[in-house]
Amino acid sequence: MSDTADEMRGDLAAHLAKAYGALATTCLNLPIPVTLPGGMVDAEDAVASVRRLLEITEDQPMPEQVQADLFSACAFWLGAEDLFRLLFTKEFNVPRAYSCAANLIMCENSLEDVVNFLLGQQE
Repeated sequence: MSDTADEMRGDLAAHLAKAYGALATTCLNLPIPVTLPGGMVDAEDAVASVRRLLEITEDQPMPEQVQADLFSACAFWLGAEDLFRLLFTKEFNVPRAYSCAANLIMCENSLEDVVNFLLGQQE
């Protein structure tokens, strides 16, 4: 199980970082650009930044549904990060890893809707 757990943790870490990067890139293109920390970001800084972004999503001059999609992307990413931490601090279990992955998928799906709105604004 240790090899499987380590592999799953590694895959989830990469997916978490990828989703954060997508969130950061999208935020630079919001009507009121928001800069999230980039590069090698400490987990605590990333969490604090995404929490702050979640708090200010309604300040973006976008339709309510797009604001909700951005809010959801943040909430799902934060949920995934919490579950990811538990995979290291508690006994590893596969359902928790799957829950983390599901949160990341939902984060990316919500973020895709925001990106589609932003791309439509540029046409």
